[in-house]
Amino acid sequence: MAATAAANDLHPLSHVAPGQSADFVRFVDLQLIPAPGGNIAVAEVSKHVGFPIHRAYVLSDVPAGGTRGAHGHRDLRQAFICLRGSVLLSLSKRGKTVETRLSKGGPAAVVAAGCWRDLSEFSADALVLVLASEEYDEADYIRDRWDFQIWEAGHDRVTTVPYLDLRRYAKAIGPELELAMRRVVQSGAFIGGDELGAFERAFAGYCDAPHAVGVGNGLDALSLALRAWGIGPGDEVIAPAHTFIATVLAIQAVGAKPVLVDVEPDTGLMDIALARAAITPNTRAIIPVHLYGHPVDMDALREAVAGRSIHVLEDACQAHGARYKGRRCGGLGDAAAFSFYPTKNLGALGDGGALVTNNSAAAQTARKIANYGATERYHHDVVGVNSRLDPIQAAVLSTKLPMLEGWNDRRRSIARRYLSDLADIPGLDLPATREWAEPVWHVFAVRAPGVRDALQAWLSERGIGTNIHYPIPVHRQGACASLWRQGAFPVAEALGASLLSLPLDPLHTDAEIAYVISAVTQFFRWRLL
Repeated sequence: MAATAAANDLHPLSHVAPGQSADFVRFVDLQLIPAPGGNIAVAEVSKHVGFPIHRAYVLSDVPAGGTRGAHGHRDLRQAFICLRGSVLLSLSKRGKTVETRLSKGGPAAVVAAGCWRDLSEFSADALVLVLASEEYDEADYIRDRWDFQIWEAGHDRVTTVPYLDLRRYAKAIGPELELAMRRVVQSGAFIGGDELGAFERAFAGYCDAPHAVGVGNGLDALSLALRAWGIGPGDEVIAPAHTFIATVLAIQAVGAKPVLVDVEPDTGLMDIALARAAITPNTRAIIPVHLYGHPVDMDALREAVAGRSIHVLEDACQAHGARYKGRRCGGLGDAAAFSFYPTKNLGALGDGGALVTNNSAAAQTARKIANYGATERYHHDVVGVNSRLDPIQAAVLSTKLPMLEGWNDRRRSIARRYLSDLADIPGLDLPATREWAEPVWHVFAVRAPGVRDALQAWLSERGIGTNIHYPIPVHRQGACASLWRQGAFPVAEALGASLLSLPLDPLHTDAEIAYVISAVTQFFRWRLL
């Protein structure tokens, strides 16, 4: 009795009246097809169930007064269909309970993940079909109501925190992604087609730009933009010294000369004053990198290039949804390059990218180059490449795109907690944000000069994953070693030696983030002892 009382204190129940809807259960009428030889009731995945079915079982011959269920599922989705007789289904989630009597010919109950379920009051002839989104997995079950409410409230004891675990997305939205991929397989269009066109239009609209061209990856998006503008040998392109090497590789790929400038020490973003000073008569483009999901000061950059024939190409590969003075990254320059690498805020199930632009001629030229230099089959007008976003990846991205804003909001919430709870710790510098920026926190990189490696080891010993972006600056990479000397960009080098990226993903729980904060705080307290 004590445990029951405690559980109710933790999560008091508020009942939803029968017939009312709740966000964790849908009641759907199945398609009934009368026939002389007997009626057929059809449960179609796309129309009724809403998730792929990987397991089915039947409940029957339940003794009088018997019950089934009495457990919760973390990730499993189910549909309950009464084929004969009747049964009382009770579902609970987040303090709400829905009770409904299922009977032959009545609606099916489609149940979301994360629900507790009880079945009782079986009629003597009851026959219940249960459709499940996954095959049997004992680890998904929670068989004690108290344990379920502790799990639901996020009070599970945390002992490890992955830096990023993409398998969590498979559990959270795997059924939706599977249906999207099935749609492509059934269409028979595996290059181009409606799925790609639909995503390009949706993503362009999301970026407040008229054109998006789906390409093979973020690197290709950068190089295709430069090629579309005719940039090549003899031209110079300015980029920040603290970035992923793809920014510079794209410049090298078109034969242009990369000109690096150092970055701001508190944001890691391109120093606009240094970029202005680096402009020469040969400068044809500048690539501001919205690093870690924080936008560059685009108005200041535009002012720096005012009156010159210099293109501004946003490297927005980490900035899906970020805003600068209320405007989305991707629509701020002459063009923008996005990556859909699986770890990005909007990630595919493999490589993918997009070039976004407000210039129809640039979009058309980039699309032609990416398609073997052709707009018409067997008519290759220019030297092209093969860089196209697959329809399956486009369908996956179309499925994820409506979820992106919610995921980004969750990232901001976690970042605010880090910024609040890790503030004023001697020896730990937190990332700065400008008042005009709405970052999307692709990465939360703290600076721990002199102790970064010790902090990373401390966190690893406590089961906490971290990352370093980027330990070896671009100008010290083997592919670029002959272009710049060591020490040429001291801020970028200092960041490479001191930055440590903490776990920050929309699917990290509050308890996991609290565990990370506690471990980081303990490390710096330990150093003071």
